[in-house]
Amino acid sequence: MWNPPTGPPNDVPLRPADARREVAQAIETAQARDRELRAEIAALARRGIEVCGAIEDSTAEAAESRDLAKRALERAEESARAGQRADAARLTDAARVFALRLRDARARVAGLEAEAPRLAGRRQAAEAALAANAATPEQVAMARLGSLSARKAARLQAEVDEATAALSAPVDPVIAAAERDARAAREAAAAGGPGTANGDGSHAVALEDLEDEVDLAAADPLLDELRAELGIGAAPPAPAPPAPRAEAPAGRR
Repeated sequence: MWNPPTGPPNDVPLRPADARREVAQAIETAQARDRELRAEIAALARRGIEVCGAIEDSTAEAAESRDLAKRALERAEESARAGQRADAARLTDAARVFALRLRDARARVAGLEAEAPRLAGRRQAAEAALAANAATPEQVAMARLGSLSARKAARLQAEVDEATAALSAPVDPVIAAAERDARAAREAAAAGGPGTANGDGSHAVALEDLEDEVDLAAADPLLDELRAELGIGAAPPAPAPPAPRAEAPAGRR
């Protein structure tokens, strides 16, 4: 809110030119601030749509990664029962990759869900600041128009009224346009994204994926959780190293 000064020193009346300049400056400052606030509100509205879309995507990714990890664990169990320990170990490593992706997707969802209310709070504060800013020229005019003649005061008041009407324009169209642009950008990105799904809707894990992942052991608690849901046992033991050959005693053939 604008706080008018107490007046020129020694109670000298404010000159009409100074009064007009202060009112014009107040209008110009309010218009610049209005542009800033509307741009901020538009950016927050766009980010809100992006967050909602990212939550939807990450939730779907978490669900898919969970299903793929469980599928890999089931196949690893089948291989272990068939005595195919190498295949069981390879499939368990693939399950670890999917489990890490599940963990990361869950973390993204949690972060995005925490961001959403912060965005709403910032947007509410910006909209309140927008309303307060629209009242600033009128506040300055009330303190300064008394220094002008009736004719000049009426003309300047008309300018203030026009500026206030523009500053008080609803922000809803700005928000709607920003959200529409964000949705269009999301749809364009989805349409142009590379398809990685197999025919059954799953995603293959290449051997290079295993090399790129770090800290695969961090997935083991998640694998234990998924094994419990599937009702299967713990991970198959690693193949035992071959026992060293015993040498025949000296002198014996």
